[in-house]
Amino acid sequence: MSARYNPRKEHSLKRSYGFRIPKKSFLIVCEGENTEPEYFNAFRLTSATVKAVGKGLGTMSLVKEALAIKKTEKAKGKTFDYCWVVFDKDDYNDFDEAIAYANENGFNVAYSNQAFELWFLLHFNLHRGPLHRSKYADRLSKYLGDPYSKKIGYAKKLYQRIKPLEQTAIQNAETLFAEKAGVAPSSAESSTTVHELVKRLNEFID
Repeated sequence: MSARYNPRKEHSLKRSYGFRIPKKSFLIVCEGENTEPEYFNAFRLTSATVKAVGKGLGTMSLVKEALAIKKTEKAKGKTFDYCWVVFDKDDYNDFDEAIAYANENGFNVAYSNQAFELWFLLHFNLHRGPLHRSKYADRLSKYLGDPYSKKIGYAKKLYQRIKPLEQTAIQNAETLFAEKAGVAPSSAESSTTVHELVKRLNEFID
């Protein structure tokens, strides 16, 4: 088994020997056009770069678009070390199939059942069981003390605001995921794997 990449160790080697180590790179293709890409682009990585884009597509359509983006970037000479798609269950019927198709084609999936805002909610509370996505904004607004928004610029500010609660969110997400073990993602409401992407990004923050 190959050793896991340790960005902190690599930084130490670079400082010690005076050579530049190429940064790792992330391609994150998101269903949402504003919230998700703004949130992930807000991560200030020191030893990796992030290209997070929102396409306004879901499930299988998004995965196919992500594959096309990766192919186009490769033709330009740009390759990525980590490729992710981020999408929600919503009312799509091909949710499980899209996850499998993404994995088969080299993409990790940060999915949410029902919607991405579940990840934000988990910063404040371990929510178990069904919760329709139409109720997420009201819940978040109560926790935040002001109206939650999907407008441009909001998610970037929200990232900074909830960052201190991130470990709580990760623990809550892991708890939900463990409780849904063996359940198809499309039936695992409420659950999310956004925390897996967040943990991976955090490996590149000194």
